[in-house]
Amino acid sequence: MLERGYRRTPQRATLALLAGALALDDDQRRELEGAAARWVLLRERDGASVTVGPWPDAATSNLPLALTSFVGREPELAEIATLAREHRLVTLTGSGGVGKTQTALQVARALSDAEDDAVCFVGLAPVGDPSLVEAAVASALGVQEVPRCPLRETLLAYLKKKSLLLILDNCEHVITEAASIAVRVLADCPRVRILATSREPIGAAGERAYRLPSLTLPSPEAAEQLTAAEAAAYGAIVLFADRARAVNHRFALTDENAPTVAALCRHLDGIPLAIELAAAQLDFLSVKAVAKMLEDRFRILARGKRTALPRHQTMRATIDWSYELLAVGEKRLFEHLSVFAGGCTLTTAVKVCVGEDLGEEHVVDLLASLVDKSLIVADLEGSEPRYRLLESFRQYACEKLMARGEQQVVSRRHARVCLALAEQLDRAFDTEPYGIWRTLIQHELDNWRAALQWALSNRGDVVLGQRLVGELSVVWLNFALEGRRWLASALELVDEKTPTTVLAALTYAEATIAHALSDYRLELASSEKAILHYRTAGDLLGVARAQSRAAHALASLGQTAEAKTRLLEALADARTLGNGQLAAFILRLLAYSGTLDGDLVAARGYITEALSILEAMGNKLTVALAIDDLGELEFRAGNPELALRNSTDALAALRTLNEKRKVAYVLTNMSAYLISLARYDEAEQCAREALEVARQQKHGVTLAFALDHFGAIATLRPQVLAGRRATVLAQAARILGFVGARLAAMGSARAPVQEQQYDRVVTVLRDAMDDETVANLMAAGATMPEEQAIHEALEIWANA
Repeated sequence: MLERGYRRTPQRATLALLAGALALDDDQRRELEGAAARWVLLRERDGASVTVGPWPDAATSNLPLALTSFVGREPELAEIATLAREHRLVTLTGSGGVGKTQTALQVARALSDAEDDAVCFVGLAPVGDPSLVEAAVASALGVQEVPRCPLRETLLAYLKKKSLLLILDNCEHVITEAASIAVRVLADCPRVRILATSREPIGAAGERAYRLPSLTLPSPEAAEQLTAAEAAAYGAIVLFADRARAVNHRFALTDENAPTVAALCRHLDGIPLAIELAAAQLDFLSVKAVAKMLEDRFRILARGKRTALPRHQTMRATIDWSYELLAVGEKRLFEHLSVFAGGCTLTTAVKVCVGEDLGEEHVVDLLASLVDKSLIVADLEGSEPRYRLLESFRQYACEKLMARGEQQVVSRRHARVCLALAEQLDRAFDTEPYGIWRTLIQHELDNWRAALQWALSNRGDVVLGQRLVGELSVVWLNFALEGRRWLASALELVDEKTPTTVLAALTYAEATIAHALSDYRLELASSEKAILHYRTAGDLLGVARAQSRAAHALASLGQTAEAKTRLLEALADARTLGNGQLAAFILRLLAYSGTLDGDLVAARGYITEALSILEAMGNKLTVALAIDDLGELEFRAGNPELALRNSTDALAALRTLNEKRKVAYVLTNMSAYLISLARYDEAEQCAREALEVARQQKHGVTLAFALDHFGAIATLRPQVLAGRRATVLAQAARILGFVGARLAAMGSARAPVQEQQYDRVVTVLRDAMDDETVANLMAAGATMPEEQAIHEALEIWANA
């Protein structure tokens, strides 16, 4: 919290821990404590608050960690870096395996270190459908989809004022969509630069293409007489020697083997990927044996189809050669693993890959062998190892699987495993801490997309695809617009044979997506359908979940009495089932309804009980949300200071979890609390940040709440703009009119924390102007476009 700026003063226990860890002596300890105390003195002197921002949006980078050394390329790195500084779009082109990605990452690290700019890496290799490119970019940036707005516009709004280097990696299979996005980003976001990698130029205006050559090689004549000392001047040979030592620590480049290594690297055209694959064989073959096998293989493959691009021939030759070195079992496993678009665990690999010619007992050994031979990348950093094929290898293996006539069989197994993982996610959401199920989503999202593509888009198994859409309701909370597209595909294929259980899951998913998009009317209608289907299927848990969704919609639409009745029924069912997560959610909704009705004692009891359940479960996200709920209750009870403390704690947790929409919502609550405490400067800071995030995310409800606070501050601030008060009050009235109309159009209303503030503001406006004038101004505001309302809100302070 101190590092992120959420607190300015450390707790004494923190100081003690720091002092102990640093082994400070008494004098040093006193100096540390004195430095910490100076913040308190400054706060008391200046009257500054330590409970709220500003919270700077620090530059961050998501570059993959380099697990191997980067060899050579010094001239190329310097040239590319110069191009990237002088031009906003640079594309590294070249054959597959030539090292475009690693070179781009190396350039990005150098630029980031030199200029202290953020870098965002977007790996497009797993994206099989061009329509998902935007989703991949958004995911890498942490930008969430928003209702009633194209994702591209959300991305552009987010990037508009960012200073950022955006790496678009592996564009060739989605090049049209990548080019389209690049053009819009360059046009609308003046401080964003793009470094792309592709097998061909993107073709956008202003692009500077840089064809990345192979690593340097000696001439045929020089290779024959090459010494070990001379070999150090050639990047291809240096790379081979480095990777050879990684698998065989006894390997050394000598005057005797240098000519053979040079010839081998020449046969591989100096392509880094091919060189690494060749070097990986030195754990069981000599350099001469590898060179001989490779020479024979290339002689055949070099005479492939003349219509194929040379670089494609080269990569196919490399992969063909590596593939033919595999044992039969290794080949089968390699091919079967191609159905995993997002990598796999050992468990899922076994479930998908075991078949008539591949036994379960062999998978572990075969997988380890493929990792050793650099055909599979192993990620050992997480709680469970994950394995993946590089994309070019995955496509090659997929072709082999299709040629063998096994793709449908293996894809069906993969889809079934993905369905099981979705069911696991659904259970984990109810029973496991936040980090566990969020990690599962991050790891398996691309696999779920691939399974949905096969099951629904390719009609591989429609019912299985429909079940998968329904089971992924938790995912659609954060990917609502994508979920809506898959849901539409699933619903289009519903017929009289569709099982009731599938209909129940689909309508519940529809309600969940509507909930995420703040579409309360659709949430209610879909929930009612889901309740009927779940009751027909005898699914008590499904009924309770759908009832809670319906009750949320009812409460949000002002029908709190009916909402409470349904919630009490659902709570009883959740307790019968022993589902703590669902029970806590229902308790929070009961507290919400109680707050709307003014039954604050009961509401406090509900939220306190919910917190005890959630804290025991370790669910950080919902604990933070429940703490903010408690802040709303305390404010309604007349305790704004306590409300502010609760929301400040909730905000810190949500920032850590990178929950941007929820951060913006909490900021609007804090603005209301600060307004009630007459701390208008801080209230305006909170409202301004909430407005900025809401605009980026195109989240209409939060945006309306933030504007409401701008109007309140303008009206209630005692020292507001002497000489311009009449103009300011007129602007405030129009803003309030806009907010009321916008919330009504979305089927929403002002939150409980805003109701008394609104009444107070309207009273001041009517005291300053007659009722008819206020009504006319608010009516005019109700018809304002959103951008005009935002402009009026910001104009008040721009002219202050």
